[in-house]
Amino acid sequence: MISALPDDILLTILSLLTLKQAVATSILSSRWRYLWTSLHTLNFRYEEILHRNDDDTDNEWGCKIYEADYMERFMQVVNQVLRSHKAPKLHEFGIHYPLDASRGDLIDIWVAFAIAFKVSKLELNFSTNQVPIWVCSFKNYSFPLDFFDKTKRNEPYLVQLDRVFSVCAPPLNVDNGFECLRELILKSVDLTDEQFETILSSCTFLEFLHVLYSSRLVNVKHAVPHMKLKSLEMYRCFQLKKLEIFAPNLVSFKYLGPKINSSVKDAKQLVHACMRSNWETWEFSRTNSLGLPNMQRGDFVFGQFAAYLPQIEHLVMDASSFGRTKVLDNGPLLYNLRHLSLSSLNFADGPFGILELHVSTLISLNLIIHEISVSPHNYLKEVLVSGFSGNKLVVDLIMVVFDFAIELEKIEISTAYLDDDFLVRKSIEQLHGRMPAQAQLYILDDGL
Repeated sequence: MISALPDDILLTILSLLTLKQAVATSILSSRWRYLWTSLHTLNFRYEEILHRNDDDTDNEWGCKIYEADYMERFMQVVNQVLRSHKAPKLHEFGIHYPLDASRGDLIDIWVAFAIAFKVSKLELNFSTNQVPIWVCSFKNYSFPLDFFDKTKRNEPYLVQLDRVFSVCAPPLNVDNGFECLRELILKSVDLTDEQFETILSSCTFLEFLHVLYSSRLVNVKHAVPHMKLKSLEMYRCFQLKKLEIFAPNLVSFKYLGPKINSSVKDAKQLVHACMRSNWETWEFSRTNSLGLPNMQRGDFVFGQFAAYLPQIEHLVMDASSFGRTKVLDNGPLLYNLRHLSLSSLNFADGPFGILELHVSTLISLNLIIHEISVSPHNYLKEVLVSGFSGNKLVVDLIMVVFDFAIELEKIEISTAYLDDDFLVRKSIEQLHGRMPAQAQLYILDDGL
């Protein structure tokens, strides 16, 4: 009988459920009544906690979750669960709700709770993606620097914890709480440059840092080597101008936002890189507000990451980063590359395992298909093409791939929505006639 299993096994089973489902098991029997209170993972997601009517549209639901009564209900549930919690340590703690700075005092208490119980993974997801833009306040919660600063006193947070949750928490300081933090995910949470630096300096065991929609970062710098950081993701921090990180064991770096001056120092383990920007207006001014030169297309990736290109295995970038020159003419810069994903039509050479071409936006390039030098390629097995409309330049590029990819096994084409698909059909017939014998062509459109 399952109830006869040891607590640690039952808790492992409960951890596979949503928090709401785990709490619901308390009605099964006296054996299960309080078992959920010892969970090591607490993820509070509004879509699991709050009731959504079947006929609610996405906009209606987005408006509802921003209303005071829905918000109060969510916060009550969080507080009730934390008051009942009995586990000595937390593996994961997450808040997923579009809360803003007006709820900062309560969020501070939740964060203090997680830190006091030595959380390994902390996620604050206050993103308003599901909320219509006209109902948002746009004032992000700001992470309290006191939690990370050795010179600050944290007694007020401990008093609040004890008052709100009747928790006798251990002291909050760098020497106990933060030695356990391995992953930190902050979405729609404001950090200053100082806070960013303090987090990395204090959380010396941090391995994964994800920051999304932080509006106060401008000049981020961490000059002391962070020996544990393996993955850094920075998305849509629109005021960011400069980023300097010293992380010798960094494996993955992902960035989406304005073209910034970036420096990732001594990352000899770096194999995954994503550098994307759609903010072309930055190219028209020579310097930014820090007096630093704005990155031009080719320099954004190939200039700033030139030292790491030979070791990169997975690269995601905008085709516009190639600019109007053939940046790969000077040598095999990408000879370890296995997966290249471009956001619009372009071409790059190297031993790819997968080549993705997203061609919904065709840009003007001086990279002429017929001038590409073709040599046998033993690595490329799979080609993915999205946004295919039958454009001749795209067809020519795919045929060039057919010529050099001697081990090609699969090409997958997702067609763009068009009123007249005659050109698409005709182009696909051409591709069928040139395909390598062993390759399979898959069209992701039921109408073709």
